[in-house]
Order: sequence, then C-alpha cells, then structure tokens
Amino acid sequence: MVHPNTIDGQCICGAVRYQVQNNMAAFKLCYCSFCQKASGSAHEANAFTTPDQIEWLQSKDMLTSFDVPISHVRRVFCRSCGTTLPFEAQNGKFPVVPVGSLSHPPSRPVSAIVGWASRPAWYDEELGLIEETRNAERAAQ
Repeated sequence: MVHPNTIDGQCICGAVRYQVQNNMAAFKLCYCSFCQKASGSAHEANAFTTPDQIEWLQSKDMLTSFDVPISHVRRVFCRSCGTTLPFEAQNGKFPVVPVGSLSHPPSRPVSAIVGWASRPAWYDEELGLIEETRNAERAAQ
C-alpha cells in the first residue's frame, strides 16, 4: 500500500522492492572519483536517511553487498540485475538511498553538490549541450 509520506523504490528487473520515508535528511549530488566509478557516470544522486526509514517489501534475499576497502561504505545491489539499492556505512548508521532507484524524487531538493572539482573533464561541455537542448525543445513547442 502506498503511503503519502513514502516513496517506492526498486531495481531494474523489479525483483527487489522497498519503501522509504519521504523525510530525507539530505539530498546530494557527488562528483568525487569514487562516486563516478560506483555509478559509471559523472556523479551519484544520493539521499540520506536513517535505518528505520527503509522497509524492504520484496526479495530482500536478492540483495548482495560489497564492503569497499578504501571507504566506510557497504555497496548493496540486486544480485540479478546489479541495480544499486539503498546502502549504508559499514557501521550500519547512515543509509544512502540512490535517488535513481526511486519511483519519484524525494520532496527535499538537492541540498549540496560534493566533489565538484573532481568532475570529469568532459562534464563542462555537457552542461553547454543541456542549454542547447533546452533551447531546441522550446523552439519546437
């Protein structure tokens, strides 16, 4: 059952489903090199919450994890499709919710950009393409 103060999340294949309270402590974009490697992209979009705010609804047994040796992070993902799902510090105190796994974004807006100086060299060019795309879409309307 969908509750107005929760957001549903799931992996790509739909095997693993969860629900999180929509009262995130923070919503950050991180451009550090670690997050680039973990996401395979320019940055990660992560919301932060507490362990009691996440409820696993389906196939929690499909989760697998990896303790990243150079950090305090335990990456968690679906063993079938590899989607990154809510993960935590290895001490279990700070769950991180990958915003891309949610059915809609949290009500809290992005509160910080982290690691901007580490963004990939091609990223600034991409920002120009974003503006060009917006202009083209406006002209097409």
